[in-house]
Amino acid sequence: MPMIRRAFLAAIVLLTGFFVRTPAIAQTGTAAVAGSVVDQTGSIVAGARVTLTPTGVSGVTNPQGYFRLPAVAAGKYTLTISYVGFEPQMKDIEVTAGKDLNLDLKLVVANTKEEILVTAERPHGEAEAINLTRNADNILQVLPAEVITSLPNANVADAIGRLPSVTLYRIEGEGVYVQVRGTEPRLTNVTVDGITIPSPEPTVRQVRLDVLPATLVEAVEINKTLSASQDADGIGGSVNLRTKVAEEQPTVNLYGNGGYTPIENWRGSYSFGGTVGRRFGTAKRWGLLGNAAYDYNGRGIDNIQPALDPRSTFAQPFYDNDTVREYRYYRHRYGFAGSADYRINDDSSLFARGLYSDFKDWGDKWYYQPVSTVISSTGALPSTTASSPNPKFYTSSKRPEASVGALILGGRHAGHDALFVWELASARSYEISSAGNPKADFSWIGPSLTCNYSPSAQTNPNRPTFGACDGPNSPLQNASYWIFKDITTSRGSTSQLNLSASTWYARNYSAGGHFGTLQAGFKITNAHKSQNATETVYDGWSTKAGSSTPTMAQLQSDFQSNNYYDGSYFGGKYGPVSDFNLVSAYTLKNFSNYVDGIKTAAATYPNIFHTIERITAGYLMNTIDFGKLHVQAGLRFEGTQMDTAGYNVTLYAAGSSKCGGTNNTGCGVPTPVSNNPSYLDVLPSVQLRYSLTRDSGLRAVVARGIARPDAYQLVPYITEDSSASPVTVAIGNPSLRPTHAVNYDLLYERYFNPLGMIQAGFFFKQLNAPQLLTTIPGTLDLSKFPAGYFPPTVQQAIQQYPGDSITQYVNGQNAWLYGFELSFQQHLNYLPGPMRGLGISANYSYTNSREKGVPLRNDHPTLIDQAPHTWNISPTYDTKRLSVRAGLTYNGASRFSYNWVSPTYVAGSDPNNLGPNGPTGDVYTLTHFQVDAQASYRVFRGWSATISGLNLNNEVFGYYTGSTQFVNQREYYKPTITAGFRYNFGSRLEAR
Repeated sequence: MPMIRRAFLAAIVLLTGFFVRTPAIAQTGTAAVAGSVVDQTGSIVAGARVTLTPTGVSGVTNPQGYFRLPAVAAGKYTLTISYVGFEPQMKDIEVTAGKDLNLDLKLVVANTKEEILVTAERPHGEAEAINLTRNADNILQVLPAEVITSLPNANVADAIGRLPSVTLYRIEGEGVYVQVRGTEPRLTNVTVDGITIPSPEPTVRQVRLDVLPATLVEAVEINKTLSASQDADGIGGSVNLRTKVAEEQPTVNLYGNGGYTPIENWRGSYSFGGTVGRRFGTAKRWGLLGNAAYDYNGRGIDNIQPALDPRSTFAQPFYDNDTVREYRYYRHRYGFAGSADYRINDDSSLFARGLYSDFKDWGDKWYYQPVSTVISSTGALPSTTASSPNPKFYTSSKRPEASVGALILGGRHAGHDALFVWELASARSYEISSAGNPKADFSWIGPSLTCNYSPSAQTNPNRPTFGACDGPNSPLQNASYWIFKDITTSRGSTSQLNLSASTWYARNYSAGGHFGTLQAGFKITNAHKSQNATETVYDGWSTKAGSSTPTMAQLQSDFQSNNYYDGSYFGGKYGPVSDFNLVSAYTLKNFSNYVDGIKTAAATYPNIFHTIERITAGYLMNTIDFGKLHVQAGLRFEGTQMDTAGYNVTLYAAGSSKCGGTNNTGCGVPTPVSNNPSYLDVLPSVQLRYSLTRDSGLRAVVARGIARPDAYQLVPYITEDSSASPVTVAIGNPSLRPTHAVNYDLLYERYFNPLGMIQAGFFFKQLNAPQLLTTIPGTLDLSKFPAGYFPPTVQQAIQQYPGDSITQYVNGQNAWLYGFELSFQQHLNYLPGPMRGLGISANYSYTNSREKGVPLRNDHPTLIDQAPHTWNISPTYDTKRLSVRAGLTYNGASRFSYNWVSPTYVAGSDPNNLGPNGPTGDVYTLTHFQVDAQASYRVFRGWSATISGLNLNNEVFGYYTGSTQFVNQREYYKPTITAGFRYNFGSRLEAR
């Protein structure tokens, strides 16, 4: 890899060259210039650049508004504060040798154009974000709390999804994972104040951000490039959630709102929370702050998931069945965060920060499934008057509860020309009911039906129907025609605990008249993840009509929806349905001895595992200015050690002597299995920033990153999902290797006054050994492949589960991804009259990619979750009292999973030879365009009234197979309208 070697050598040369000059670090006759910057209301100003003239030495205020310029030679200087949105402000100072100078600086509004920055929440937050972006060493984008709360974001993920080159992985109406620059979620790391947060889910690394209320953080920072001081597992990017800290002025912020969604006979939602904080003592050395948030979302979902027949054609899609679904949720989400800090003196401080959030993703689900006779092997369609296979009904009651938390203790100690920082941290995640979704099935005992699909009878290609079976007065909605068949219950939990310790030391120096900083750091993290969960399957009783087994009518819920799917199915009436709690109670009372031993064993033992991951890291980094050129070069080392332990289970059929006698329903015998990979990574990075003018510049970055496999995938497990069609077997891969990538970035940026910026950039990612999920169809003939073509674990699964579909994460050969992004933000304060309150924020990104080495196919598809086009447009209007913002978000279609198998490898996998865009092609996420809006009006001093609308255009979410005419899933949520209040005491609003 020539480019890796060149980046590596560049980093080494820069580091070595300046370590050789270390003697120049020691300086005499100097002192430090330090202080804080606030605006005219006393609110902290983060991201302001402080520069000394004529030396050019500069620094940036941190999130607490503090700056420090060490080792300044004695003499007279002009100190300039630069902050986009304000005219530069200057102050003459004199530095005395050996006597540090501490300053309290204030940005003052110079004219009416700047007044909006201190009289409206969101513009003030936007100004902070622009300035932090401008002065960062890496390519950084910031989303402050004021901007997060200016639109009705359901959670943190929804807010991040409005940033450039960020798309959302959505689940049931909310953003769950973020996808940065066309990469899938597991390539993006999530931290809280720089500490990695473990995933509460058992099988993935990425953190589901719907666990976190949107109002719990001070800001969200997306690092799109890597530096040596960052954890390297951010090929796509790194998302840092910055918690709130006490400011110079006391703070009391409160909010509350409530609303509804016109679905399932109207569903409610509400939220409330607040922040309280202040500094104590005559010198305000102590700082304490706490904040809390709670929200309830009674989301409803109208959903269809038709099953496409593989013999469909482009002109005539055909569906074998359709699960017509209704979801009713009771989502409770709450969180707490807090911080405490103590300034020992002007040079040293101690701090403690913590965050905890809990998400009860509770809900009930019901599926009606009309079933059609499939297309024959000769291509003949079924008769619309002939009997069809029996329909199905399914109910589920999911009660998972996920939580994440972090506690960080640390200190910062500044010397004459150096800085020492240390941190101890603990991060934990937990999920209850992690094994799966409890469910119950009912069998049809009603009359023979004619549910065969008829292409000629369709009126809407996106809403396939099955005659009278899903129309008004459908026989499927007769509760006495359904009899209880089986039930699966689950219990157990997943947890992960991360313990870490880190420290870094930075020292300033001067070499040949150029000022720089040398930094070295060390970090060790130990992560222990485990799951102990069980699934119990009950079945085997009589399901014949007239038996003592209860029908749905005896286990019926009181739920019914009268406005389902705009009347397209069941005449808009959904129900009757069963009550899962009644079904479960009946089972335990009457069918407790009907445990299916073989199914229970197959579902349980793979859910019991634990993993330990130890990452030891160290880095060296040098930052130096050569006039207009700012250079940061570093070298990071990360050593990884893994220990995984789980079970393989050997299944024995009913009556086997292995299960203790002959009167049994089968069993599984577990065998402990383990895996212990380890490896060392060398990760160079170089970041350049060149100032073209005072307000414009270029950035160039080359950095190497890593994406470790999901820990669970390294466990050699085997699980079988008998509810899938076809039955699916998932297997672990102990040989799965980490993915490495070299990332290249080039960015132009320009900043406008009074407040605005434009950025245009290009990026390229070169991935080696990308991890991908491959599917081996059950129709595969193993004898057609040479010995050794499949790994032993796959070959064993094919032989043990004939006819089942096999899935496994494997390493592809390599992949690449490139793209460009544009972003523009401007407050139009220069316009006359009322129009001066207008503003616009917009961004667009394009990405393209290729994956090489996908098993059982000879093409090179794009990467999973890579959407070619994404954009956001957000018009705003602000006055001293009124603030209005709309959000228009577009995510293009992206590949969701590799599904197509070349008929060259597996005969019959593509019956009509229509290729990857046909009915056996890959699965894609639909394009998603959503409109949201919010308005707030300051009624009196700190009191504001708000009204908001989420998903105002009732955008569909779903998937298609191969091409858009082949429907895979389509679901709707309806708009959510809320109204409420906000109160801000001690803020810039109260000050006015």
